[in-house]
Amino acid sequence: MTDDTIREPDQIRRDCARKLRSVEVSGMFSAILGCLLGEDWSTPRIEELRITPDRCLLARVEGESAFKAFIGAEADLIRNIHGVASVAGLDGDEVGYLVGRVAEIKGMP
Repeated sequence: MTDDTIREPDQIRRDCARKLRSVEVSGMFSAILGCLLGEDWSTPRIEELRITPDRCLLARVEGESAFKAFIGAEADLIRNIHGVASVAGLDGDEVGYLVGRVAEIKGMP
């Protein structure tokens, strides 16, 4: 028997964060995931991420006013999300939540 309960987005976010918190990843990737999930997992904390028109991922670190940190390529971020999702046992809703957050930061001006 399956549980067909529909979860609210914040519940999906919390479930995703709970599962990912126990997976060992690099400090940078932990900071990126923390930012996407609204969690405080690093020092300094990434406050905001942005994807440029040429598909580069930039970060604005806590205390900074500009996006000074070049993180890498959008494609690498998506690939890494799918990789950690399988390790953490994320379900489709949780993977969709993370990928949706990436789409949101891509659409920012």
